Parts: sequence; structure tokens; C-alpha cells
Amino acid sequence: MGRLRTFALCVATFLVAGLVAAVTFLPGVQGWRVLAPAAPAQAAAAAARPAAEIVGAQPALPIPVFASLPPPEALTARSGVLVDVDSGRVLWARDPDRPRPMASLTKIFTAMEAVSAVSDLDRSLTVPSAARSQIPWDSTVMGLTPGETVTVRQLLYGMFLPSGNDAAVTLAQAILPEPQFIAGMNALAASLGLRQTHFTNPWGADDAGHHASASDLAVAAAYLDAHFPTLAAIAGTQAIDIPATASHKAYHLRTLNKLLAGYPGVSGLKTGWTGAAGGCLISTAARDGHHLVAVLLGSDNTFAETRALLDYGFSLEQPVSQR
Repeated sequence: MGRLRTFALCVATFLVAGLVAAVTFLPGVQGWRVLAPAAPAQAAAAAARPAAEIVGAQPALPIPVFASLPPPEALTARSGVLVDVDSGRVLWARDPDRPRPMASLTKIFTAMEAVSAVSDLDRSLTVPSAARSQIPWDSTVMGLTPGETVTVRQLLYGMFLPSGNDAAVTLAQAILPEPQFIAGMNALAASLGLRQTHFTNPWGADDAGHHASASDLAVAAAYLDAHFPTLAAIAGTQAIDIPATASHKAYHLRTLNKLLAGYPGVSGLKTGWTGAAGGCLISTAARDGHHLVAVLLGSDNTFAETRALLDYGFSLEQPVSQR
């Protein structure tokens, strides 16, 4: 829990300072350390990895106690966290550092790695046969046909909105060799100090070596939201129609994230489910300049339980310095 509170301070620190931040715990140091700036704000360009230059360390901020609603403890989620990004406070957490299967929450890393590996989101990629053969028959899909040519941008919409496993496989195989692409996802996680995160595939298949913690995913969500604005905008899109061309059929993509239309202020970020992972959801939300990140893993009702978390978070009285 102490680790998570100190992470939240780092989120607030790099947002206020305008730095790209990552965090890593150093033995013997009481607190987290903010690392020096990495990528430029335009995340569509190849993003550099954060440099390991220590620029400061401070203790965690206390958890606020003023709220008009009680903390939502009656949740089925096995793990989760709610972070106030503005104040750097952890508002609620349950087993936040335990590594768990994360299902399609994986795809936020797939997206960041893809955008970091290409300079043009309108670059065309050919859909490989593995986009159909490598994924289970009951996968969520964009609906790609092997041999079609689609752009990176279109694949990102197909991966975020309907959570297309076929889009994730295409990005991972058509930009770089898949092992190299997945190595890049793991390198990104390591550069952010995410010690409980490891990937073996680009779309979230259950695997013993494929896991993350709720606190790690909160770090990643804040990083994406702050430094990959194009991805954040795509993740917040409720629907998009892609007309047919000579190289591909038409696509009518609709989001699986019910909170985008059903909860005021929600802007993203990613849904997920597998048999081993259960229901998973990362949510970003803002009201009146108040920004929250919520992560739930292993939930029986991700949308209702995230609503309860966000209701609680927005009910908290903010410190005078933030008003």
C-alpha cells in the first residue's frame, strides 16, 4: 500500500512539472523517485524510453478523509486501485501489487509500442494469416480478413473499441517480428518501473508468464493519458465507421466500454475479460478539473463496481490548494 501511495505522488509530480515520468523503488530510499523526461508530447512519433536520471524524491501524501460517500468495500474485484491524479493520492486499493492476469488491458501496451515503433499512423499494414489462426474462435475481433491492407490508425480503433484480438496480432506482426514487438512491450514496462508486469503475447491470452498488478496498470494508464494523446482520444471514441476501399472492406466499430456513454466524465480507457482474468477495466475520468484513474482486476461486474469507485472518488473533498 505504501508503494502505491508513493506512486500516486509521482503521477502528480510529473503532471505538474510537465515531465514524462517513470517510477522505481530503490532499496533503502523512503519513497519513489521521479525519472527524467523521455518522449515529446506527440506520442504518434517514436517515443524515447525514459532515462534513468534521478531528479528528486519525496514522501507520499496522506490519504484524504473528507467524503460524502463511504469507501466501496463490497466489491467482487480481486484487485484494484483508485488514484486521484491531481493530488497524487491513493483513494482506495485492494491487493494492488499482486500480479494477476489482465486480459485485454494488455492492449494499452500493444498500442503504445505500436505508436512508438512507427512515425506515421496512416502507414498501411497487411493483415497476416495469424490474425485469424492465432486467436481463439470466441475472441473479440475487429473483423479483419488476412491479406487486407489497413492503416495503423484503423487497427488502433479496432483494438480499442471492439477490443479486436485480430487487430492486436496484426500490429504485433506487421510492424516488427512479434518476438521483437513483445520485447518492446516488456522494455516499456521495465522503463516505467513496473515490476509485476510481463507480457508473452500482444492481446492478453491467459498465460503463466503474462500478468500485471493493478498499481502497475494505474501507472501505465496515467502515462498513456498524459503522453499519448492520440491513443487517449481513440480510447475515448464510442463509435467509428471506416468506409470500404480497394484494399479492405467497410468496418463499423463500436466500443465495449459502457461507461463512455453511461458515466459523466469518463474518457477511457480499456476493457478486458478472460476465463482466468475475470472482468478487468481501466477507467480514466475527469470532472471540473478533477482527474481519477480506476483499475479493477477479477471483477464480476466491472462497470457497476467502477461506477461505485468513481462516485466515491468524486465525492471526496479536494484540498484547498487544488481548488
